[in-house]
Amino acid sequence: MTLPCASGAGALPEGFALIGAGPGFVRLCGDFYIHAEQPIVAALIAPEHLNPFGIAHGGMLVTLADSAMNAVLRRDFGILRPVTVGLSVDFLGTVRQGDWAQASVTLHKTGKRIANASCMVTVADRPVLRVSGVFMMPEREQAPPCT
Repeated sequence: MTLPCASGAGALPEGFALIGAGPGFVRLCGDFYIHAEQPIVAALIAPEHLNPFGIAHGGMLVTLADSAMNAVLRRDFGILRPVTVGLSVDFLGTVRQGDWAQASVTLHKTGKRIANASCMVTVADRPVLRVSGVFMMPEREQAPPCT
């Protein structure tokens, strides 16, 4: 697998494409990439993602996980604008500059208004973050593509 380099040159791992971020906070987190078929969103950890200790900032990793669950709910389940109403987070390991962090999403249950999902963020198959999320589903329509 060839990873994109921090300067933007290089190839993405097979099956991944850039997610077009809308306006707001997530745009400031750098580029996220969604897998074309699998429920995975990933990011290449860059210098701007690091905390003063030289590891990925926890808030950046939680943003990756929340964004991954949101993107998969939109793309795979037609939930147009899922709204995060709760997250439970467990930090399991460190993430360093140059790591390719993959957030794998599992949808557990959807009701009329609420969806429950979880996300495991890994680096080279090593778990680094586990997140459970609860999402309000104001609309169930065909969502626009995430790319």
